[in-house]
Amino acid sequence: MKYWKILAALPLLAGGMFAAAVEGLDQVLPEKYFPALDQILRSAVNQSPRMLDQALNLEIAENDRIAARAALLPSASAFIRDYESQDRRADLDAQGKGATNVRKFYYDASVVQPVFFWGERRNVAKMGEIRQKITQGLYQQAYQMVAQDLRSRYLGLITLKVLAERARFNQKFTHELLRVAEERLKNKVISDLEIFPTRLNAERADIDVERTAFDLEAYRQTIARLSGAPVPEEEAIPEAIPAVPYNPQTFDRLLADFLSQKDMPAIDAINARRQLEVQNLDYLNQKTRLRPKFSLAAGTSQDEQNYNLGYPPYRVTSLYAGVQVSWTIFDGFASRSAVLSSLARRRQLEVDYKDLTSRLTEVARNQSRQIYFSSRTMSIDDRFLTSNEGNVKARQDDFTRGVIPESDVSMAQLGLFDARYTAYAARQDFLARVAEFLGTINADPVVANAPVN
Repeated sequence: MKYWKILAALPLLAGGMFAAAVEGLDQVLPEKYFPALDQILRSAVNQSPRMLDQALNLEIAENDRIAARAALLPSASAFIRDYESQDRRADLDAQGKGATNVRKFYYDASVVQPVFFWGERRNVAKMGEIRQKITQGLYQQAYQMVAQDLRSRYLGLITLKVLAERARFNQKFTHELLRVAEERLKNKVISDLEIFPTRLNAERADIDVERTAFDLEAYRQTIARLSGAPVPEEEAIPEAIPAVPYNPQTFDRLLADFLSQKDMPAIDAINARRQLEVQNLDYLNQKTRLRPKFSLAAGTSQDEQNYNLGYPPYRVTSLYAGVQVSWTIFDGFASRSAVLSSLARRRQLEVDYKDLTSRLTEVARNQSRQIYFSSRTMSIDDRFLTSNEGNVKARQDDFTRGVIPESDVSMAQLGLFDARYTAYAARQDFLARVAEFLGTINADPVVANAPVN
């Protein structure tokens, strides 16, 4: 069937997209810059609470596949009964003998092999396999989302570390200003009214230090909870997010490859096609409900009666083999309704798939464009950072020559902290948008950390 041809080609399509992603995107993935993040992502596959839950879904799907395949295999059953009863026979009752104690022993053991069910049993087994593949796709999609969350959190740690460093520097700076102001107040150079804003700024600086320290600790704990790994040490957090290159041709090629595919390689689209195939098989099965089904059966049975009248037990032992036919001839139009309902669900999935592909096309285009906008913002903030670095160096030179006071150098340093934070936030936004785009087109190399059979 055409759906199976599509499914057979999916690994090739995904492999091509994956190769393209690895070739052109090594330098725009945060784990390529930070080995510690790469290790966190790898360990999250087996330690993240979300992935542990998804792994259980894989186990359930595998067992469901085995259960579905069981419909093709022979089934064996047996029962044995050995009991005593009190029987009343009319002929003995006429002789005045009344009830008779009777011991009965009988058994039956049989094996049944389905032979011809109009493809129903085979379709059930295929449905189990496809549902397992759907679960595997959801597993990799869940890991990609976990990885994206961890990437964002880890980069957020770096920007927060800059804020925490700025807050400590500003605290030291404002308290030095407050010390000088208190000396001037003590010498009656300024009034209480004039020192009031300086005191407030010092208090705000203290609050900022506490807040940034709290936020930094919360982010560290969140990364540990999401990944299942130990809490990252604050000293191990990188000092900076390096400048990220942007090559628009790489993303244009990826987008063009994605949109040119007849069947989109996005995980959502793949699973939608798989679900459509499951529904098509269900529709075929519903059409066979009123057809005769044939099986081979073989077994042995024994029946026994003992009336305690001085005769040996009456025993019949049978060995049998043959064809077993089951045929539902009329079920009150239930099968007809099931066929129509299954057909309607299949049409519904076709409409949903068309809407999904249209939406994925729009999402991929928008994400590609947002990467372009983010790269432009990142370029501006990088230039602003370079300008502030030059400004600090110039201020330090002026202070060394005695042209300006030290407070001017401190103010320039605070501006550099702000520029660093803005630049790192822009780089973080760019990297996050790239990861989202790769996840949409199913080309994120991080998925290789979560292989499925």
